[in-house]
Amino acid sequence: MSDLRVAVIGCGAVAQLVHLPSLAAISGMRTTLLIDTDVPRAAGLARAFAVPATGTDYREAIGRVDAAIIAVPHHLHAHISTELLDGGVHVLVEKPMALHAGECDAMIAAAEAAGRVLAVGLLRRFHDSLRFAKSAIDTGLIGRLKKVEIREGAAYRWMLASDAMFKRPAGGVLADAGAHVLDLLVWWFGDCEILSYRDDAAGGVEADCEIRVGLPDGVGAVVALSRTRDLPGTALLEGHYGVLEVGTKTDSTVRLAVGDRRTVLAGKPIEPGGAPPASLVDLCTRQLEDFRDAIRDGRPPRVTGGEGRKSVALIETCYAMRQPIEYPWEAPLPVSAPVVTVEA
Repeated sequence: MSDLRVAVIGCGAVAQLVHLPSLAAISGMRTTLLIDTDVPRAAGLARAFAVPATGTDYREAIGRVDAAIIAVPHHLHAHISTELLDGGVHVLVEKPMALHAGECDAMIAAAEAAGRVLAVGLLRRFHDSLRFAKSAIDTGLIGRLKKVEIREGAAYRWMLASDAMFKRPAGGVLADAGAHVLDLLVWWFGDCEILSYRDDAAGGVEADCEIRVGLPDGVGAVVALSRTRDLPGTALLEGHYGVLEVGTKTDSTVRLAVGDRRTVLAGKPIEPGGAPPASLVDLCTRQLEDFRDAIRDGRPPRVTGGEGRKSVALIETCYAMRQPIEYPWEAPLPVSAPVVTVEA
């Protein structure tokens, strides 16, 4: 069987550091075209990864490749994906799938009409520790849940090829990291409801946000995301039988305490014959293998457009009900504050 010809649309940091190395590591897919309006950057990556052709217009992919990876700024995902699907190209689009649920619906309809695969880059669903957490939830390992907390944050250090991540309408930390975290909640628990959302946007894009989410059975989840402060990068699930803590990014460690003796298991779950993912490239490789097999086998990918839409709808709801984070220094001076008089 011949290799699938793949175009990478957008030659930013995620293409350079994640998608192109992952494509080079798997069989059955071959990167044949890079598209970016930054001609020198596309040419440099083409040389580095031995890609034979470059272009500046995503439409150049139609008729020249079998599949495309969409790695452009968030607000461009929908119309580029839809046009490529209409042109007969299978699409894996980076998260968030789009900025609005209605755009997701158009993308899904285009994929169905063209008979093409639409996959969404929510690669944490390929993370062994997070899959273990889902199994623990589904089997009731720690009993009926009482509390869920997910906290992720650090000073922003991701390499960037442009400043799109810090401008509207691409969104801030919610649209970026929140796409992953809210997807975890809908994957683990099913339908979720946004109860409240606060951020520090103040007219720009948010660097810190806090979300309260209603889960099935009346359980509440608290999500904190930040690009400015260190947060543990874990999901903490407290049940009536015990507590489970898992890393939510590339940390594969699981901490499990069950029963009166509070025995703690710390380790990295692996599948038989496998190894725990150690990097984003490992996770992306798994995701691309699933995308490849979905195209070849005529089956849905692990993360379909319908699944990707769910986190987009939650993000859209958050922004619609945005309230400012309340900081102590912004509190008004109490009316009862003592009055200081100064005598001449």
